[in-house]
Amino acid sequence: MKKNILKTALMLLAAVGGPAALAQTPHVYINPGHGGHDSDDRNVPCPPFAAGDTAGFWESNASLKKGFALQEMLRKKGYKTSISRITNDSESDLALSTIVALCNQSGADVFYAIHSNATGAGEGYRINTSMGIYRGYTGSPQVPGSDSLAACLGPFLMANKSTVWTSDTYSIYGDWTFYPSWGTQGLGVLRGNKAVSMLNEGTFHDYIPETYRLINPYYCWVEGFNFSLGADSYFHRLGNYDKGFVTGNVRDSRLLRDAKYVMHGDDVRQPVNNATAYLIDASGKTIDTCQIDAYEDGIYLFKFIEPGNYKVRITEPSHYEQTKDVVVTANGMTYCNFDLNRVRNTPPEVLSYAPVWADGDAAVACNEPVVMQFNWDMDPATTEKAFTITPAVEGTFTWEDTNYRLVFKPTDAYDVNTTYTVKLASTAEHAGGTAMGKDVSFKFRTRSRNHLAVLATYPGEGDRIHITSPVVEIRTDSMLSPGQFNNVHVTDEAGNVLSINTRGVRKNKAGDDYGYVRIPLSKALVEGQTYKVTFDKIISDTAGLYIPQTITHTFKAVNEGAEKAGSTLIDGFDTAGQCAVNAGESSDYTTAKVATVGGSSKLFGNMALQLTYAFAERDKGRITVDLTPAEQGFTSADNVGIHVFGDMCYNTLYGKFVAGTDVKLVKLSDITYHGWRYENVPLTALAQGQTYKLEGLVLDKCNGVMGKSGAIRFDNVLCTQGESGVSEVEVAGVEITSGPDYIVASADTYVQGMELYSMAGQRVAANSGNFINVTAVSSGAYVVKVYVGGRVAVKKVVVAHK
Repeated sequence: MKKNILKTALMLLAAVGGPAALAQTPHVYINPGHGGHDSDDRNVPCPPFAAGDTAGFWESNASLKKGFALQEMLRKKGYKTSISRITNDSESDLALSTIVALCNQSGADVFYAIHSNATGAGEGYRINTSMGIYRGYTGSPQVPGSDSLAACLGPFLMANKSTVWTSDTYSIYGDWTFYPSWGTQGLGVLRGNKAVSMLNEGTFHDYIPETYRLINPYYCWVEGFNFSLGADSYFHRLGNYDKGFVTGNVRDSRLLRDAKYVMHGDDVRQPVNNATAYLIDASGKTIDTCQIDAYEDGIYLFKFIEPGNYKVRITEPSHYEQTKDVVVTANGMTYCNFDLNRVRNTPPEVLSYAPVWADGDAAVACNEPVVMQFNWDMDPATTEKAFTITPAVEGTFTWEDTNYRLVFKPTDAYDVNTTYTVKLASTAEHAGGTAMGKDVSFKFRTRSRNHLAVLATYPGEGDRIHITSPVVEIRTDSMLSPGQFNNVHVTDEAGNVLSINTRGVRKNKAGDDYGYVRIPLSKALVEGQTYKVTFDKIISDTAGLYIPQTITHTFKAVNEGAEKAGSTLIDGFDTAGQCAVNAGESSDYTTAKVATVGGSSKLFGNMALQLTYAFAERDKGRITVDLTPAEQGFTSADNVGIHVFGDMCYNTLYGKFVAGTDVKLVKLSDITYHGWRYENVPLTALAQGQTYKLEGLVLDKCNGVMGKSGAIRFDNVLCTQGESGVSEVEVAGVEITSGPDYIVASADTYVQGMELYSMAGQRVAANSGNFINVTAVSSGAYVVKVYVGGRVAVKKVVVAHK
C-alpha cells in the first residue's frame, strides 16, 4: 500500500462537492485510473514527446482530465461526487483495495473507474473501440444494476464523432467472463465494491492517432461530459441541465499523414495544427474562440452554450477558411468535423526527378524506380494519368511525403541496354485542382543485366527426394537478400504447405561464390507421394533484382534405403581405416579427408564413408579415394549400385574398376541433389569376359562456381545382375524411339545407359548414353533395357534396316 494513505483519504473526502447530500441526490464516486507515472501506469511515446515525458501521453494524465471533467459536470447537474485522486503523483496512486474501501465509506450510489485500453499486440493489430466491464459473469452482475450502468454509458461514448472507431459496438462484459483465467478474482477495483460499479476502457491509447487525441484536454473533457450523460441516463435525469456543447476534429481534406503507424478511416488524413475555431451566434457575433494545439489531434471545443443555432468557423493561414452551421441542444454534445482545403496558390512543378542520366553517364539499374518530387501535394488520379514511359513498362505507383513524391516501380524490370523516356504531361494537377501547364520529360539508359539468374534448383522437375531429412534449395548468380526462404514453398498432393525448419535454414554470406538459400523441411516425406516445390518470382538479390519467373517443380518422395532384391553387398563401409585418399591420382585440391561416420550420418549398418573436400580451382580438380576391394568382382553384364549422400555440388562421381592393368572409370552420378540417393548403373563400359574389382571412387570438379568444397557420404555398394528376357517392364517417363540406325531413349531424368539383348537373352550392343548404334546389328526383334534414375525399363523393339 502507498504511504500516507490516511492523509490522502482525508484530502479526497474533503473534495466531495455538490449540494448537501439528500436521498434524492445521486452520489457518484469517480476513480481516474492509474496515477503517478509509475511502473503500473501506461506511457505511449509519440513525437514530439519522448518516452517518459510526463507532458506526453500517460493513461493517468488522460484519466485524471476525464475525471475532472466528469466531476465538474456532475456538480453543475446537482450530483454529489467523490474522487479517488486530484493529483498525479505516486502518493495519490492508491492501492485498489483502498479505492474500494473509500468508495464504500463514501456511500456512493455509482462507481466509475475511468481507463483507456491497449491491444498489447504489434502495430498491425491496432484498433479503436470502447468497452465497459462490471463484476461477475456477463449477464449476471454481482452488484445488481452494474450492467445497466454500462449499457446507459455506452451509446454516449460511441456517439463521439471526433474519433475514428474501428467498431460501432460498445462491448459490455462481466470481469469473470472477460478474464477467465482469473476465476472469480476479477478486477481489483470492483472486488468488494458495494456501489453499482463499472470500469470503462474508453478508447485504445496505443492506436497512435488516438494517443495524440488523448493528450488533448478538450478531447478528454468531452469523454468526461459523456460519462455525465451516462449517469443522467441511469438516474433518469437527462433533462436536468440547460447548456450545450460543440466539439469536432479539423483535418486536411486531402493531405495524408506521412507516418508508418496504423491509421483507420479519416485518421489517414493530416490533422490541421494551430487552427483557430470561432463560435458565431445568429447575429454574426463571435462569442467564443478556441485555439487548436500543434500535437496532431485537430480537436476544438466550445462549452456551456445556450441552446440555439450557431456557426463554427475554422481558420488557418495555409488553408481556406470554412464555416458550418451547428445546432446546440440542452445537455447535449454537438459534433462538427471539418475538412479544410489547402491554399495552393501556384501551379505544381517537378522540383527534382530520378534517375538523372545523360549521354555518356553510367547506365541505370534495370529495377531503379522513377521518382518525382513536387512543390505541392499532387492529385494522384490526374498525375498518374499524365505519366508515360516509353517503351511502355508495366508498373505500380506509390505516393510518399504526403503526396509530394511520386514513385513508379516497374512490375518486373526494364529491358537491358534500352533508352527510356519518361514524360509527365501538363495535365497533372495538384490537390487544389490547378494543372502544371507544361510537360516535363527526361530519359535514362539501362544496364545489361535485368534479372537474377538461377544457377540451379533442387529438386528439379520429375526429381526424387529421400523421405528423411528432405531439403530444397535455389542457387543464383548473385547474393540473395535476407529472408528469401519465405518465398520458397513445398506443398503435398492435397495442396497443404509443408512447414520448414527455420533454424536449419542456410543462406549465402559475404565471400560466397554464388547466392543460395537451403531449406530443410520440418518432417519426413511420405513414401510414394508426389509433392510440389515453388520458387516465387519475388526471390531477389541484394540489388533488388528478381528471378525471371516463378519456378515450379513436381517431385516424388522415395525411400532410397529400401531393400534391393537380387543384389549382393560388395562394401558397407562399416570398417574404419580401409579407405584412403590417393594423393598421386588426385590433383588441384586443398583438402581431401575420408573417415567412417556413424549415427544419423549412415544409411545402413554401423558406418558410412564420408569424403570432405575442397578444390583449389573453380573449373578443375580430381580426388581419388582408394577402396579395399571386395572378393566379388563385376562383369560387363552387371550393374553397380551405390548409395550416395549428395551435397548438390554438381561434381561428378566415378567408380574405378580394375582388371589387371585395365582400369575403367564408370560414371556413377552427377551429384545434383541433397541427401541420400541410390544410383544403379550398368557396367557396359567394362570389357566383356573380364572380372573387375571396384578399387576406388573418383570425384571430379564440375566446370563452374559450384562444388568447390563440401562433404559427401557413401554407403552400401551393391552388385546387381543385368536382366535379360523378353518381359516388358514399364517405367513412367521413359520412351523408346527405334530407327534403322539408332535406338534412342528419352526420360524425365538422366539416362545412365542402355543395353540391347536378343530374344534368346544374349547382349548384342550397349552404350553408356541415351542411344545405341544398331548399324552392326541384324534386323529383327530385340529387347532394350534403359537404366534411368536407379530403375530399369525393359521394352521390345524392332531393328529394321533399309
